[in-house]
Amino acid sequence: MNLLVTGASGFIGFNLSKYLLKNTDFEIYGVDSLNNAYDNNIKNLRTTELETFEKFLFYNLDLSNEESYQELKNLEISCVVHLAARAGVRQSFLEPKKYITDNAISTANLSNFIKDMKIEKFMIASTSSIYGDSGEKKVKEEQDEKYPPPSVYAATKLSGELLAKTILEGTDTSITIPRFFTVYGPYGRPDMSILRFIHWIYSGEEILLFGDGEQKRSFTFIDDVISALSLLIKSNENKTFNIGSNSQISLINVIKKIETMLDKQAKIKHLPRALKDVDVVIPDLSNMESLGWEPKVEIDEGLSRTIDWYLENKEFLKNLKFVAKTMAVKRNKLILMHQTHSNKVIEIVHRD
Repeated sequence: MNLLVTGASGFIGFNLSKYLLKNTDFEIYGVDSLNNAYDNNIKNLRTTELETFEKFLFYNLDLSNEESYQELKNLEISCVVHLAARAGVRQSFLEPKKYITDNAISTANLSNFIKDMKIEKFMIASTSSIYGDSGEKKVKEEQDEKYPPPSVYAATKLSGELLAKTILEGTDTSITIPRFFTVYGPYGRPDMSILRFIHWIYSGEEILLFGDGEQKRSFTFIDDVISALSLLIKSNENKTFNIGSNSQISLINVIKKIETMLDKQAKIKHLPRALKDVDVVIPDLSNMESLGWEPKVEIDEGLSRTIDWYLENKEFLKNLKFVAKTMAVKRNKLILMHQTHSNKVIEIVHRD
């Protein structure tokens, strides 16, 4: 197979491409815009490693620009794995136009390209954010999506799903949609919680924790995600799949585990709860289980492996920007909070 992997320099795209290049005879055409959604240094590190493989060819392209696809029209492509996206619930409220462009418009353009090229298989990565807060209930594909979606990010990802299905209706292209639940692990994004917690605890900086930390997540180790995607690439499934962990853990308990593993005490600064932050979302994994897949990496093993990778690369990682912006609710007012590189938090603006 010849695969086009979008977002190849991203966290999941890099790990998937690397796994396939090591374990299959696939040719991988990697596409990424290398934008500044988070620190580009780690994207460049991932890209450099992929370019050491003979069967990997990289294209620096913006998928929201229709002219970009001219560079891809002479390629023989069996399957498109669309992992390129602008991620993050909090940030999506601050920059909605960028999320619409990168998630909805880019997916529509890519769908038109697939239709013109008559590509047989299209895999569109999506998100558990579409479900919102699940409470004690497991969320099921095609049943429990929230309308309207609970965030700008969720709305743009769901739009991408629907646009692809509409554009490719009546063609021979099969569409598979994996929805991810809080993925973490080596080479992770520096704006996501686990890698940030490891960095802050190890370096002795304050952990910026939005809310009391009792929010629970189905943290899913990257190797489990890659095994699921590899299975879906080789299948003929034309449906949606939750890919997540079958257990949940609170943020505060994740911090405690990292403290124990690093033998360091966390300095926690509690900030107002982030806007639209969910208490918990629990995946129904029956669709993936029907294919013989189940998550194998428990949180203790996943944290340990992520910490080992961090320590091996600490000299490089210490220069990354572990920063973020977020919307939060405070004293019945909506505020914009900006975290500086030195971990100082500034309330830039508030409104009733």
